[in-house]
Amino acid sequence: MIRGTGFAVAVFSEETRQTALANIALELGFAAMVGKPLVIVKSRNATAPSDLTRTDWIEYDPKDPKAFEDNMKKAIEQVENLAEFENDKLEVALDARRMDCAVVFERARKAFLLTAKGIYIERAEAALERLRGVREGEDIDDLNRVREEIGMFVWQARNFLER
Repeated sequence: MIRGTGFAVAVFSEETRQTALANIALELGFAAMVGKPLVIVKSRNATAPSDLTRTDWIEYDPKDPKAFEDNMKKAIEQVENLAEFENDKLEVALDARRMDCAVVFERARKAFLLTAKGIYIERAEAALERLRGVREGEDIDDLNRVREEIGMFVWQARNFLER
């Protein structure tokens, strides 16, 4: 499920069970590993896990909901800026003389998950068309895998937008 998200949000509060902290940390680590932007929310009285003490987070104070709302808006703006950055990197990858279709696909998928814009489906299809230019019968596992991954993404993304 984490792979299919645009970004990850974790919430820590003084009411977070100690047994849940390891799971939250594991999920944050996986999200970071697959390149998802992280938004961490911590209640005012919560103690941050030791490995997050030098991490920026959004503090929630029930006495100041406006500050929390403003900070969440800023975090969402940063995620939107990241989508623009992914788009810029995608355009460079598409224009490359020797296109790396896996890189194009990864950037198109990230930008789509962050924005839900159909243009990124078309960008992924451009990589798929390039891959289809390689003989279909070639027994090259990574080409076949990337073809299948991009084809599945295009199908799922189109179905999502049609809902």
